[in-house]
Amino acid sequence: MNTLQVLKEQYGFTEEELEYAINRARGIIMGFAMEYRARMVLESMNFVNIRSVDLPTHDLEAERDGNKYFVEVKASKRSPTKEYSAYKLAMIARLNGTHLTLLMTPRPSLLLTEEILSEPKRILLNFFKLALNNKLEDLRRFMEDEKNKKIVMFYDKVVQAYLHDTPLRTESLY
Repeated sequence: MNTLQVLKEQYGFTEEELEYAINRARGIIMGFAMEYRARMVLESMNFVNIRSVDLPTHDLEAERDGNKYFVEVKASKRSPTKEYSAYKLAMIARLNGTHLTLLMTPRPSLLLTEEILSEPKRILLNFFKLALNNKLEDLRRFMEDEKNKKIVMFYDKVVQAYLHDTPLRTESLY
């Protein structure tokens, strides 16, 4: 007996009610199916200890060759990092491991997230990595580049929000 038949018999749902529920849950069902597929893809690439997480920065965590990876699964045809906000980049910079993007369509491909970011987003991510890891000398050199400085200053509110609780003060960077 399939799931729909069970729901009809046990709960007395009509075809119309079940059709409504399926239409409403289609995106959720597809998301879980894609997550399962992504786990299988990672296993085929020799990742181990794969676990699902529900975090703003990634969908799966996995290990390979003793390294930890944070994997964002993308199934849409749009740019995979287009909706990455400055806040998300700051959160990614805090992760203790490598952030990857697993593109599921048209066929699975695993990419280093940093390599597929637009140049401004890549610069901002690098800024946060240096700042949040207190690499002050590297950060000073990074900020000497006018392009880097201009981009970081554009995101000043996010920078202030993420650096307020660190010994680093943004006034000294600009």
